[in-house]
Amino acid sequence: MELTRRDFLKTTGCAVGLALVSSTLSSDNVEALAGDRNMTIQIDVGKCSGCWKCHTACTKQNNLNGVKSYDPNHPYPLSGEDWVALLPTKRGKAWRFRKHSCMHCTDASCLEVCPTGAISRNGEAVVINQDWCTGCGYCVQACPFGIPHKDETTGTARKCDFCIGRVSQGGMPACVEICPAKAMHFGTRTDMIDSATARVTELVGNGYADANIYGVNELGGMHVIYVLDGKPSVYGLPDVPKSATSNSPVKWVSGLTAFGLALAPMWLVLKKRGQNDAKVKEARK
Repeated sequence: MELTRRDFLKTTGCAVGLALVSSTLSSDNVEALAGDRNMTIQIDVGKCSGCWKCHTACTKQNNLNGVKSYDPNHPYPLSGEDWVALLPTKRGKAWRFRKHSCMHCTDASCLEVCPTGAISRNGEAVVINQDWCTGCGYCVQACPFGIPHKDETTGTARKCDFCIGRVSQGGMPACVEICPAKAMHFGTRTDMIDSATARVTELVGNGYADANIYGVNELGGMHVIYVLDGKPSVYGLPDVPKSATSNSPVKWVSGLTAFGLALAPMWLVLKKRGQNDAKVKEARK
């Protein structure tokens, strides 16, 4: 059956409407600290040795084509093929390394601004559906931590997915499992906060007066929390990260724009077909 221009416009309108409704629902129905077990990664920055094995494990687990060698003096940034990075900070005479990857926030800005509903919550994890992502880049701009990056090959936004396949089967994220320094731990949120609190008390007792836990309350609570021996800003973290507004007009406009761009090729095909049909009819007269 031939698709007319009127049918095309009706279909387009329905597609845009459904996408925007889906996107709004995925943003408004976020459950705080979702997930039956509420699993959380705890990272103790003071224990990280900077070996980059977490990056190696992540690359292997997700079949990524990330960097193969590491220079601590020139750390590699995150990318569509590098979902983990280590950021060095000099503390006195010692170096500290902060594992940098997705925080899986409860109030996730990337999810809030996604115009197609490609970003959603799967238990504790905030994930990007590659089949739905249009590569608009709004999540890249919205994340206060600079986590999502567009992949040069696929053109879509990509990031850490909390090793959702392993975690859903009762396992732990690959980065946590491989860490030789035991700088990372994985367990229920309650247990991770309790052990982090004990560690902070220990650090304060050792002279680190600014020691703190980062991620307990920020952005509604995150499923990656840090034990820091200094203020968040020392480690390149915003003291008060800001979330994007979920129902802003920008989101609706971005949704229309994204779908308009995606459907434009179909419109051009139909337009060309209409012109050809008109020429055929004219020739038959």
